[in-house]
Amino acid sequence: MKKVIRGILFAVLLVLTVRAVYGVVSWKDTTGDYLSSAQQLYHTGDGLIDVLFVGSSHCYCSIYPEYLWRDGGVSAFDLAVSGQDKWASYYSVKEALKTQKPKVVFVECYGLLYEGYQQEGNKFRNLLSYKLSGNSISLIRKVQGEGERLDYILRWPIVHTRYRELGQYDFEQYAPSVYGRGAGYNWDVNAGPYFPAALSCDATDELSEENKSWIDEMIALSQKEDFALVFFVAPKIVDEQRQTIFNSAARYVTEQGIDFIDFGKLAEELGLDVNRDFADGNHCNADGAAKVTGYIGDYLSEYFELTDHRGDDSYRLWEQNDHYFCRLETEREYNITVESMEEYLAKAVEDEDVTMIVNVEGSLENYSQELNGCLEQLGIDPEQYPLGGKWVWRGGECIFSMDNGDPQAFYLDLSDTDTLRIENRSEKFGESATVNVMLNRTAYGRDEAGMTVLLYDTFRGVITGLKELK
Repeated sequence: MKKVIRGILFAVLLVLTVRAVYGVVSWKDTTGDYLSSAQQLYHTGDGLIDVLFVGSSHCYCSIYPEYLWRDGGVSAFDLAVSGQDKWASYYSVKEALKTQKPKVVFVECYGLLYEGYQQEGNKFRNLLSYKLSGNSISLIRKVQGEGERLDYILRWPIVHTRYRELGQYDFEQYAPSVYGRGAGYNWDVNAGPYFPAALSCDATDELSEENKSWIDEMIALSQKEDFALVFFVAPKIVDEQRQTIFNSAARYVTEQGIDFIDFGKLAEELGLDVNRDFADGNHCNADGAAKVTGYIGDYLSEYFELTDHRGDDSYRLWEQNDHYFCRLETEREYNITVESMEEYLAKAVEDEDVTMIVNVEGSLENYSQELNGCLEQLGIDPEQYPLGGKWVWRGGECIFSMDNGDPQAFYLDLSDTDTLRIENRSEKFGESATVNVMLNRTAYGRDEAGMTVLLYDTFRGVITGLKELK
């Protein structure tokens, strides 16, 4: 009997250990940098998504659900994955339908142009991100050859190699993968696509049997689950051969009474600017997404009656995501829009979501007139800090200050994982002055005379682009 009990205990312990280890090495990325639309879906309460978008990176770069939320309280969600092929789109809809009852599903059609996956990383993102179930196994069986199917079903043969690349968010939940609504935010500006093929090519051809089968399956699923279905093409570079495929799909779909929106053909109507609205030749940035999503919002308003969920606590993830997006916009202002240090400081002092750390090193006689003016702007008398000093602002108030001869050490927990330490270690221990201001193990001080300003955002962590003034 004891042997049986020991055997059971060993089996239970083994299962728990394997689960814990798998939780660490499991795949956690569908769009990049630990951002996972799959995890976002699983953290969303049942029956909350009214409008669902599926597709590839063209989808999550062109559709920002928070724009729909801001304008009308629409609970939209991008269940989009980099390189998502057409069958992954189909099974993504089925995965969402386990817990959601969307009124409208928009399907991005980049997958019509190819079969399978063009990059191995995208294959991992599409085949390893959803929970293991009959649905995820069906997707693997549909797109993966027999020789490797078992590896993708078991997952261990693939993810065990991640030991060498594990990071912080393999051990703790990446917050945007909880409250994010699937979009991939980007403010980069690079020359985007021109649209001659979309605007001039009206030719059609016979669709491949695979593409017909996929469209038919999507339509059948919409009829079975009672949701409106819309196919769309996101703005991207398309030659005439590819445009012919989209035109053929549009004809095939509309003949069955289903709407098909080609944003390439609407480029001029939307005022898409190839030099402003694109992050690269194939993907919209936030400005382009505002135009595309705005069109979708008008379309939804015209053809559907959707509830405005703003103010409803059940939809707090959408509110939280909107706050996060606002912080991203604010970060961009700090790093790009704000030009002078005076404006930078004034904005940071009034920002309730920011902790500001100001560090001044060097002798008073080396301070520039601009630097002295910045200190006086903050209510600091430069003459009281002849060798410099350090200050921390939060909620519009200075909560800590010290001069560079002060032996004290100051610690502040900025989050569950980030701790600020301020200490004149260069004076006490003869170390480099760069270690006088530390966030965890990263130094943000400076060795030479001048000012550095570090901003820590409650939502974002460190705001990139440490501001310096000599």
